[in-house]
Amino acid sequence: MREVFATKLEGVRADLAELCGLTATALGLANRALLDTDLVAAERTLDLNAEIDTRARDLDRRILTLLALQAPVAQDLRALVSGMHNIADLRRMGSLAAHIAEVARLHHPRPVVPDELYGLVAEMGAVAEGQAAAAREVLRAWDRDGALRLIASDDRADALLVRLFAATKDQDWPYGASAAVNLTLLGRFYERFCDHTVEMSRRIVFVLTGDFPDERPPAAPTEDLWLAPPHSAFGA
Repeated sequence: MREVFATKLEGVRADLAELCGLTATALGLANRALLDTDLVAAERTLDLNAEIDTRARDLDRRILTLLALQAPVAQDLRALVSGMHNIADLRRMGSLAAHIAEVARLHHPRPVVPDELYGLVAEMGAVAEGQAAAAREVLRAWDRDGALRLIASDDRADALLVRLFAATKDQDWPYGASAAVNLTLLGRFYERFCDHTVEMSRRIVFVLTGDFPDERPPAAPTEDLWLAPPHSAFGA
């Protein structure tokens, strides 16, 4: 009986990692849709998000069944309860990728990202996709050290968001309010996507040790970024 439970628990772990891999794929497609004005990639992102949601619901039911029928304790209980929270994160990551694709689709064939900010937004997309790929390996191997590295690396995503917000609030911003709003939303989508990978990594540490890692200092609130004195990045 114990061997059967262990096999099913290992299956849950493998499927969580696979689901995380799908979110990385969805984010990569969303990046292509946004940066290359690729309508096909946008549609594929939306389809993949639907698949992520369906598979997440099935995995959630499997975990509930294991909790109800096996009454696990200690690390096994932590793994299953954390797994349910991770599923919620993964579903949200799929939705965030879909939101990025929807912005690109809404404005197609016009580009959403100005040339001056293309490199910055591309870097945000690459960082988010990389964090999802790293989270997949953390979930697959229950890698405590990898989880701690991923948590620490999230500072890069926060710094990129600050740069994007500063650009949209520049006193010489030449692209209008609509473009500023779109880029602000996109920046938030990328930043929240990365935050979910951090939360999953923190839970892996909890599963393995029984303790959550120390909280990182909170990032500057969005309101503070909006109230910061504007500086010129586009003018002389």
